[in-house]
Amino acid sequence: MKFQIDDILAALILSLAMFRRLDVRSAVRPESPPVSEAEFQRWRSLALRAYDVVAIASACKVVLSLGWFALGLRLGVAAPWFQLGGFLVFVAWACALIWAWKVATDARSLRLRLGIQFRRRSSPARP
Repeated sequence: MKFQIDDILAALILSLAMFRRLDVRSAVRPESPPVSEAEFQRWRSLALRAYDVVAIASACKVVLSLGWFALGLRLGVAAPWFQLGGFLVFVAWACALIWAWKVATDARSLRLRLGIQFRRRSSPARP
């Protein structure tokens, strides 16, 4: 197997998306009292959808990229087709990230408009 820099980047983006997804899942409505439950759930659903797309696309990119590399070597795929297959996997991943960015931007706008606050992370008490 041969890892490319974009596969490493996809794995990093996957881990960052999962951390952000945890932030969204841990947000609670009582910290944003003027927001109705329906509006809060609408924001949460939109934000989670964006992070889910990023995570799924990044995981699929790594698997498909490595799979295409292994399959292409095994089948002896000729030069222009081998690169084209890898490029198509990359373009599909990039398109999914762009779409997820748009959805995440919509979710952020909704969050700011509604005044939804994330839980404040407390730092450990110092003696």
